[in-house]
Amino acid sequence: MDNDKDRVIRSVAEELGVAGDKLVEIASSNRYPGEDVAQLFQELRHSMIAAIGDDRENLAHWLETPNEALKGRPIDQLTSVQGFQHVIEYLDIASFKWR
Repeated sequence: MDNDKDRVIRSVAEELGVAGDKLVEIASSNRYPGEDVAQLFQELRHSMIAAIGDDRENLAHWLETPNEALKGRPIDQLTSVQGFQHVIEYLDIASFKWR
């Protein structure tokens, strides 16, 4: 994986309260055809902060906790573009409901 992308992903991980290596590992072990994986992580960060707030503990907890609507832990959904889109869409809809 490109060092610049790794840097962006590690930065996102830090903001989300997740080990940077964990997100880099997810990004490295999966293929995101035609997608900029760093951009996907940035979109995820934006949606999470909008829906949940910017408390790192809450963000990390949300990523790691099984979610019935997502049919599993959100972090486990990040193995594909469709998974990212599903999580981001859920967060975007939820951010309006939770306000």
